[in-house]
Amino acid sequence: MSSKKGIRTTEAVVIGAGTIGCATAYHLARSGIKTILTDRNTVGSGNTSLAASLLTRIRGKEPIIPLVKETYANIEVLHDEIESRLDISDWGSLHIAASAESSSELQKLVKIAQTHHIGHDHLGQGEVKKMVPWLAVDEVQQALFIPGDAHLDAYVLTQGFAAGAKMYGAEIAQYTHVTGLIMEQDKVKGVESEQGPIYADYVVDAAGAWSNLISLKAGVALPMTPVRSNYWITAKDKELFNADQPIVILPDASAYTRPESGGLLFGLRESNSIHFDPRNLPADLTGYTFGNPGDQWNILMEQGEKLRRFFPMFDQVSIPHYISGVSTYTPDGMFVIGGVPGVKGFLAATGCSGAGVAVSGGMGRIIAEMANGQEPFCDTQPFRPDRFGMIDPFSEEFMVRCAKARSRKTSG
Repeated sequence: MSSKKGIRTTEAVVIGAGTIGCATAYHLARSGIKTILTDRNTVGSGNTSLAASLLTRIRGKEPIIPLVKETYANIEVLHDEIESRLDISDWGSLHIAASAESSSELQKLVKIAQTHHIGHDHLGQGEVKKMVPWLAVDEVQQALFIPGDAHLDAYVLTQGFAAGAKMYGAEIAQYTHVTGLIMEQDKVKGVESEQGPIYADYVVDAAGAWSNLISLKAGVALPMTPVRSNYWITAKDKELFNADQPIVILPDASAYTRPESGGLLFGLRESNSIHFDPRNLPADLTGYTFGNPGDQWNILMEQGEKLRRFFPMFDQVSIPHYISGVSTYTPDGMFVIGGVPGVKGFLAATGCSGAGVAVSGGMGRIIAEMANGQEPFCDTQPFRPDRFGMIDPFSEEFMVRCAKARSRKTSG
């Protein structure tokens, strides 16, 4: 892109080229809206490559499910549109119950699966052992298998959405740092950037962990804060792990797993999740340490104890890789989608609450429908940016509320 500054005009500007931003640009451009997608770095360079990327369709929070289904539909369409198959591992997901509480929750998931017409099977311990050799099946009280559930590389999906957006005429402006919003009374008219102003009918804030740094320029406080996420990857072991193992959800261990490069990727949720003030996060997360360097071992010692119950070989396998990043959580674990009363021309697509990759297609479609004056394809009331009333997103009290939402999460 040229560094020459000049005034540009378009119909929609999307700030942030992560998975959600690229999906939003794709849907906007596909619907006929002239779109510019900006990022201060490159497509998928933020937290995208750090995501575990589980596309589980059955969710305890039912309003999320249509958004995940839309992402699956988008992936199928993108295969044809960009003439390249996205590498998706659709070996299903296995939800394990090992207590009275989790068994009760599993029965609720069965009813949700029936309501949303999602295929599912109850498996016995022998069937579970064949699928997941490392799992201690004697601990399993109930097992629910969801065929077709998948995981994929979030960076690949992000690039796919970006390619689709470009094919429909969107401009992708990498290395374009948005420094402010252009306001005219109560309306957002565009963005200021280091490459010059871009005037637009709509500005979409999809800046992830940095979203409030954008929205507050229009006086809009979004109800979210960046919260640390953690996962580890074991060494390869062909007897225990293979590529066609399903995602495993272990609510009794506050953990999830999926195969990765011949090893096992497993995530553990901290009992007291660490939050971050977005004003203190660097523009480039490469090499950034989220918390103290020794935290990964402390979490393994504390939270890993629950996982050992289900993974007897836990202490015998080598764990060479640790990945930490941030997810933007809200107090209720739902997303932040849409506009706010009193501010025209501004739309938010953020607050991923640990499911940004899975719901990216659905979020993008909602924003495009809103920009076109259409009724969204699903209920968006649970995602309203103003649902908590007046908040200070940088107050310690509010950030702790958001962090607790991650600590309470037990699903995939």
